[in-house]
Amino acid sequence: MNQPHGHHKPTLTVCACGQIRFTYGPITVRFDPDQFLAFASSVAMRGSQFRQSVGNCHPADASSAHGDLCH
Repeated sequence: MNQPHGHHKPTLTVCACGQIRFTYGPITVRFDPDQFLAFASSVAMRGSQFRQSVGNCHPADASSAHGDLCH
């Protein structure tokens, strides 16, 4: 698996107030616990869908096959 930009590992911090901070590279997102669990579940499902749709194809090949544009 590729490392995030800058080789920063994702971090998860739970504050004393109960808020959760998820940091991935230069991005930090704050969540309430329920929001974080919903986000994590959604990302996991999208990751699974991506794996199934791409299979052994290169992501650029899969994207062009569907007419999607990058950038």
